[in-house]
Amino acid sequence: MNILPTVVLLALATALLPAQPVELGAVRWSRDLDAALASSAKSGKPVLLLFQEVPG
Repeated sequence: MNILPTVVLLALATALLPAQPVELGAVRWSRDLDAALASSAKSGKPVLLLFQEVPG
């Protein structure tokens, strides 16, 4: 069985995937705590922290 077409297809599929997933929705999430705190102080809006860590 020739696996070359499968390998080529997987290589192309991974090359076309975006490096960073697109953020959807009206909320603009930040991944920088200091920037989020500065923006919060400027706008007067609260900060929501989400700790998403898989134990183990």
